[in-house]
Amino acid sequence: MQEVGGEPLVAVPSVEASAAGVQPGMTLAEARSRCPALAWAPARPGAELDALERLAAVLRRKATPAVAVVSREAVAVDLAGLEGRFADERSAGTALLGLARAWLGLDVRGAVADTVEEGLAAARAARRCLAICEARGARGMLPRAEGLAVRLAGGVSAARAAAGAERLGQLLAAWGLSCRGLAVTAETGTGVRRWRLRAPAPLHHGHELAALLRPLAGELDGAAEVTIAVTGAGPAVEVTPWRPAAAPRERAALPARPVQRRLALAG
Repeated sequence: MQEVGGEPLVAVPSVEASAAGVQPGMTLAEARSRCPALAWAPARPGAELDALERLAAVLRRKATPAVAVVSREAVAVDLAGLEGRFADERSAGTALLGLARAWLGLDVRGAVADTVEEGLAAARAARRCLAICEARGARGMLPRAEGLAVRLAGGVSAARAAAGAERLGQLLAAWGLSCRGLAVTAETGTGVRRWRLRAPAPLHHGHELAALLRPLAGELDGAAEVTIAVTGAGPAVEVTPWRPAAAPRERAALPARPVQRRLALAG
């Protein structure tokens, strides 16, 4: 559960809760109406992403560098280039799941699919067995987050630096990303200074980045040039409130009437 606006919302339902109809973004009351035996724990998105980064590091080191964290509950692996090491996609996927279980002790689920979205849906419904989705085309490439940075020159002030952080937050939101911190470089008359700022939880908005930058306000005032870059870019992990699917509009049952032509005007 993750609190949004003071109300706890479902962040990541278990397989059993999903089978009972619990959806991400539901309130606790809505979730319990569908699954009365529901047990819940507070969400820890920072710790969740840290665990996924450890998993990604193991897979990069032991299997392939083409690994990316794609949500608060999953990593994606591009199987291209592994053809010579495994007989087929099923063998490759099973071996990757075995790596995660052996090195991290995680009870992971997995799927092979054309797209990340299709693979996530299949993996959520899977148990310990690997799910294989029918191939309808080339297996998709991984989404990659490019480095985001702003460069401020010509007499930087703390207010300009905060505005730069706000701009980075707008880019994160537009690209559906979060970040874990900021790397700041300031050029002054006495040299170059660097800071690495890290937040305990993923950041999504400009005001959050500006707040993380605020302790450096006195250090940045008067700098000739400042560069602010996001670090630890990854998927957005915010929970959006659940909305039920709109019911199809019932077509009005009107009595059929013949078309009347050449109506006479009342005299």
